[in-house]
Amino acid sequence: MPDYHIPKQEFKIISYEEIKPYTELAPDLESKVIIALAWLTGARIQELVNLEGKDFLIDRENDRVVITIRALKHGKIGYPTFSFSDPFISNLIVPFVEGKQGRLFSRGKRRYQQILQELNMKIHGFDTSKWITFHYLRHSRLTFLARELRAFPEELKSWTGHRSQAFEEYFAPRRVERFKGKIR
Repeated sequence: MPDYHIPKQEFKIISYEEIKPYTELAPDLESKVIIALAWLTGARIQELVNLEGKDFLIDRENDRVVITIRALKHGKIGYPTFSFSDPFISNLIVPFVEGKQGRLFSRGKRRYQQILQELNMKIHGFDTSKWITFHYLRHSRLTFLARELRAFPEELKSWTGHRSQAFEEYFAPRRVERFKGKIR
């Protein structure tokens, strides 16, 4: 089994304000939803492309909407249920998912990657240091979960499908940063 590749760059946590221009400028609702889901779940682009309407449970209680995604899987490794309650979710994802049967997304992962690259050009021009990718959104979410102590290393490994010790070693210092006051 190959070792987990530890990226050379530090993944920062992408905020709602940073992702909002991408969802606003996306060419269609499908693209907006897939970018938002990548940012919220940390799932791989192919996992998102394969989602179906039946994979979502929508619960409306106490003036909030909670979305549970039951079927984010990679190979034999299952993902836990993701639940979200956020106005961004209720205004964008719920209307898109409700009433849909079968696959939610009609394009392949390469086309969504191209759309994200086009959005990067619109938003940041040629300053590639500010560009984001679906993989960057994935690591941003995982770094957030590790720093905020919302997930243990075993859970992160399960969610991502990684099994190596190097993966845990990568996220261990990010968990400690919270106690040192170094969250950026």
